[in-house]
Amino acid sequence: MDIDATLPTDIATLQLMLREKQAMIETLKGNLHRLLKWRFGPKSEILNVDQLGLFVDGSLVIDVPADAGTCSEPRISTPIAARTERRRAVRVLKSLPRVIEQIDVPEAQKICPCCGEGMSPFGHESSEQLHYIPAKLEVHETQRLKYACTRCHGAVVRASLPTLPPIPKSMASASLLAYLIVSKFADGLPLYRIAGRLARLGIDLSHTLMSEWLGQCSELLEDLHRRMIRKVLDSGHVYTDDTTLPLQNHDPQRRKAHEAKLWVYAKDNRHGSPLIVYEFSKSRTRDAPLTFLKGYQGYLQADAYPGYDPLFIDGSIKEVACNVHARRRFVEAADLLSSPGRPHEALAFYKAIFRVEREIKDLSDADRLRHRQERSVPLLTKFKAWLDQTVHAVLPKDALGEAVRYTLKHWAALTKFTEAGHLDASNNFAERCMRSVAIGRKAFLFVGSERAGHAAAIYYSMVESCKANQVNPLSYLTYILANARNRAVTLPMPDEFAAHITAPGGACAL
Repeated sequence: MDIDATLPTDIATLQLMLREKQAMIETLKGNLHRLLKWRFGPKSEILNVDQLGLFVDGSLVIDVPADAGTCSEPRISTPIAARTERRRAVRVLKSLPRVIEQIDVPEAQKICPCCGEGMSPFGHESSEQLHYIPAKLEVHETQRLKYACTRCHGAVVRASLPTLPPIPKSMASASLLAYLIVSKFADGLPLYRIAGRLARLGIDLSHTLMSEWLGQCSELLEDLHRRMIRKVLDSGHVYTDDTTLPLQNHDPQRRKAHEAKLWVYAKDNRHGSPLIVYEFSKSRTRDAPLTFLKGYQGYLQADAYPGYDPLFIDGSIKEVACNVHARRRFVEAADLLSSPGRPHEALAFYKAIFRVEREIKDLSDADRLRHRQERSVPLLTKFKAWLDQTVHAVLPKDALGEAVRYTLKHWAALTKFTEAGHLDASNNFAERCMRSVAIGRKAFLFVGSERAGHAAAIYYSMVESCKANQVNPLSYLTYILANARNRAVTLPMPDEFAAHITAPGGACAL
């Protein structure tokens, strides 16, 4: 087919076709650049927005004040400063056991060489070193004494167990099971690496047995997990996000794993202690969040996933969007330019907005709301005017056009954080909760079944909530599993654990 014969002869039509082709080329170049940067480039989103005064295209420019406390003087490294930095790099808990070794001067040197009198002690010089004591395994044998009547042989008495083991008729203790959970879900180790560690300590455990242990333990924690979910939903402000957790494929007709999802729902520390829970679903359909959040009332901090949209129809759930997601699109558009341009102007607005957020981070809700109304709202008003002007000056399908339209589409949700002091401008809290999941996913690649996926959600809930409350997950899980079958004990949630073990009758030997 002759291409020349199909081309129009009208110059205006040819020019229009050329502009459309050029726009398509720029869009594809942008997509390719973003893909290459995502695959091989740095993940930092820091860009220089201090050159906005050089713009001469008539676009709106915002003056961003310099960061308070920024010093242009170069740092001078001194030996004292270097030693101070090294000390700061090591933080030792006060509760860490301390062994003191005193080294005395030989008796012959305690005589003054000048006058021959005995010398008196007046102090000491101290130096500290951290010593590592390797872990060890022990076999604890429980012998239950039995008594029988030697006269009539009619009665037998056997000592009862003080506590029931987590898994009946198993050699796995609460401490060993807690170690398996923490190693896999807090440290991101696959089971074969955990087996290698245990083999060096003296035991050989198969992957199948460890997987079965983890599955049975998760069933003991289901009620505790449900109580954690209820407490998160009762908070009135929930952060949510999702990430991929591949599910092993058992269908011979399907070549790749199922793209299952792990959803996080979390409350921060603005009102009470933080708490983080996870839920597993076989896909990313909207059924998962709709079912989980059924009946919830309050603020939902999330990204712009369309599956959440039915939740906001009746107004009982208020959408709070993530400004970091919106900012990231302008970063991608700015990264395509060789010199500062319009995307840098949007980033200048975001720089000023997030500077306010950093400064008011530790204030009360009332003070945060006041600062936002006085400082952030005027900035957002100017930003909205810039967006309304820019949307008509950019191509709709290039990187900047998509960023501007995304921001305008979700503007009401992106500015919702200015209505209440306890809200956040971003959903970073939920995204940080996914780091451990991403690390573990790189190590063990997938979960073997839906049961394993639900177990992973429970264990991630326990481990991440412990981290958020500065609780040692190994101590917490050891206590929980040791008392999981004790109906007289109400298992504490991670945010209650510190108060529980210090309460009368709450402490136990770990």
